[in-house]
Amino acid sequence: MNTPSDRDRLIDRISDSRDHVINLCRELIRIDSQNPPSDTSKLVTKIESIIGTSPHIEHRRVSPKPPITNLVAKVAGNAGGRRLVFNGHLDTFPIGNKSNWSVGPLSGDIKDGKIFGRGACDMKAGVAGSVMAFLLLAEFRDSWSGEAVLTLVGDEETGGAWGTKYLLEHVEEASGDALINGDTGSPEIVRFGEKGLIWLSLETTGKAGHGAHVHLGRNAIRTLLEGLEPVLGLQGLNPSVPDDITQAVREADQVYKAIGIEGEGDTVLRVTTNLGQISGGININTIPDSSNALVDIRIPPGITTNEISDLIKPRLDQLNDLQWSILTSCEANWTDPESEIITLTRENAKAALGRKVATSLRPGFSDARFYREKNIPSVVYGVTPHNMGAADEFATIDDIQTVFSVHSLTAFDFLSA
Repeated sequence: MNTPSDRDRLIDRISDSRDHVINLCRELIRIDSQNPPSDTSKLVTKIESIIGTSPHIEHRRVSPKPPITNLVAKVAGNAGGRRLVFNGHLDTFPIGNKSNWSVGPLSGDIKDGKIFGRGACDMKAGVAGSVMAFLLLAEFRDSWSGEAVLTLVGDEETGGAWGTKYLLEHVEEASGDALINGDTGSPEIVRFGEKGLIWLSLETTGKAGHGAHVHLGRNAIRTLLEGLEPVLGLQGLNPSVPDDITQAVREADQVYKAIGIEGEGDTVLRVTTNLGQISGGININTIPDSSNALVDIRIPPGITTNEISDLIKPRLDQLNDLQWSILTSCEANWTDPESEIITLTRENAKAALGRKVATSLRPGFSDARFYREKNIPSVVYGVTPHNMGAADEFATIDDIQTVFSVHSLTAFDFLSA
């Protein structure tokens, strides 16, 4: 359908737009979208002003729970065909203590080839790349068929119920034949899946009393520790991960080492636990009558959330003073590592970097999981996370430009196939 010159011209336009994508990223960082409260309306207004310059793009807002604001945009090619969806989130972690930052948290300052600010890597860099790629597809709409859709959401950091999940349930064009998501990772690694999770709450009660008179009380923290033992004991559990996934992850080990995240391959193939919060008691010499803990359990392919629950349930249920509940959960999810969208992304990443790239899982979740739940082939390809969620968050200019190029060419190749 397209001639070689179509793609060559697109490559030229990508090169011409490299400064534009950096400027856009800086502009997005300067617009506060911390979650909470996840007011993304001003960000949506900014992006609407950019994509609105194309007469071929249709767009609308979807706001199921203000101030959370989602944006859905679409552009049609020269004929009917497949639909390619770009997806990203606009909300960010809180800024935290501003005194810990060496730059303004919403400055978008550039130093030593890095753009700083809250959301720089997570994930306004990826959003900027997808928006610019979407604009170029609109410009080249006569060279491909089908439809390109851009979905940008305001509720990812707190679970996605009013963002991507809502769009897939209520907006027809949010679904498609393949997904590209620009959440954090590394240009060196094409992510075809991610671990599942269980967020677990444990609460215990007891009987208060003087710390010297333990025979008269029941210590809630002691019961909590008993409950935590089987939960934290899940750490390191190695289920039988499918062979093709294990092979892909192990082939990525050298890349992990080269980019400074050695050990991630082991992490994504086993169960991990993080005791994220624990509280109880009022002072050293009082028997505590209540305590609680929150635990983040991450689960690789090869074991389900129900199987994890079954492993801890007998021990937890026998503790009379303990109540436990699953706050949220999702299964490990993945796309075939040799599927079309993964292969195209890998080829374009290799061409952009001039070297072989890895294919692997993500340790954390992204909104791509909602697409995989609907059997939509999905890839996550984004910038390397630097100080994500911490002070002085940044993304490198090289990473942003690479992600923009790979998103653009992968979408074009998929829609012009």
